[in-house]
Amino acid sequence: MAETEQVRGLLALLELKGVGPGAVKKNMDRIRASLTAPDVFQALSSVISDKGNEGDWQSALTKADERVKRCGAVGITMISILDPRYPSSLIALGTPPPVLFCRGNLSLLSSPTLGVIGTRKSTQFGETVAGRIGRHFADNGVALCNGLADGIDICSVTPGDTFLPRVTGVMACGLDLLESPISSKRTRERAQKLLDVGGLLVSELPPGAEEDQNTVIASCRVQAGLSDVLLLVQSSSDGGSRFTVGHFCKLARMLAFVVPPEAQSNDSAFEANRQLARCEAGLAEFVGLKTAKTVKARLLPIRSRGDYDSVMRELREPKASLV
Repeated sequence: MAETEQVRGLLALLELKGVGPGAVKKNMDRIRASLTAPDVFQALSSVISDKGNEGDWQSALTKADERVKRCGAVGITMISILDPRYPSSLIALGTPPPVLFCRGNLSLLSSPTLGVIGTRKSTQFGETVAGRIGRHFADNGVALCNGLADGIDICSVTPGDTFLPRVTGVMACGLDLLESPISSKRTRERAQKLLDVGGLLVSELPPGAEEDQNTVIASCRVQAGLSDVLLLVQSSSDGGSRFTVGHFCKLARMLAFVVPPEAQSNDSAFEANRQLARCEAGLAEFVGLKTAKTVKARLLPIRSRGDYDSVMRELREPKASLV
């Protein structure tokens, strides 16, 4: 019950003007105390400025109650940033989702997770490599994570056209997509197949939120946060992978990338990979940073299966709880 009330309070808080993920993270402890106070609205007065009046708060609570009810109706679990189940890897983001909506196998939230990403306009070689990488790490008990997009993403988690076990799909819409036409038919079909084999769907968006270009880009931040290690298989210099890498490169984690063989090295589909081979300067160029000073990620070139061992060692490092 306490967890539900925390989620309800946070959902309401996010409905108020000027309150976003950054403000919630900055004031986590004070918000936690406020949400258990007898008069929540008054308690929040010392935490959040310009939050409106009592009427605004009651309207926000009504909206929150509608979302809680919808989640219960379709089997969506809401996990607040104040909940011990919330992934510690996500909290490292500057603006972690205050509420994470989940559907499926919740145990994957605490599993070592490898984000495997790349271009939608993949080559046959890139797709083959993606499938081999996904299969190798899945066979070694690693959870895989990406947005289930065409190209490298989906090939890495469905070698042989069936989903690997322990896959987390980061959705750019509400998780009632199976009951409502809020995403493409292809996305809905993939989401259902993923759930059928014991996978997990996550989103920072509440039920009913529709998928569009902006939400797809925003979901890249969640992909980055959930990934203990991120592996770029193949991307052009202007590919969508730069959004995920852009968030990830500011985290003190391992960023691996495939080094294409000589025969593929000049292919434009590997242009981003060639940039990353130039170390932090190339990484900054790829994600659009003016300087590499804010880059914290450690780059690891993947030239052969032997390099997978370095990724596995990184993934086996225990996660530190930040909640």
